Amino acid sequence: MDLGNLLRRIMASDVNIRHSIVTDAEGKILATDHREGVRNHLSQEETEASLKRAASAWKARKQLAPKIGTGMYAVAAFEKITRMTFPLGEDHLIFVSMGSDPVRSDLHAGGQKQIIEHVLNILSRDPTKE
Repeated sequence: MDLGNLLRRIMASDVNIRHSIVTDAEGKILATDHREGVRNHLSQEETEASLKRAASAWKARKQLAPKIGTGMYAVAAFEKITRMTFPLGEDHLIFVSMGSDPVRSDLHAGGQKQIIEHVLNILSRDPTKE
């Protein structure tokens, strides 16, 4: 799987996406893409620690899958960003962040709901949904 290409497609799907990252199940960063001109709020170390905590939370959710079904995504909203987490296969996660001040500049760019739809469609690998 070409993780760089996958992240480029996700970034291109909506101008409000600031950053996208693929990690393993432990939260170790495997690939990243960042919107040009956008400054990170967290240091590299803070980002890595945050992703490890989010990956741990995702593992806990997976334990409930037999009772409530497989997780499709999770959303964590903060004052400055919203981070969405998506499973990528069994052993990887994709983290997508958007700012709290959307810059909707065309009809294909929107907020959290549209970004979630775009990413789920890309991950479905069905080109008719993108």
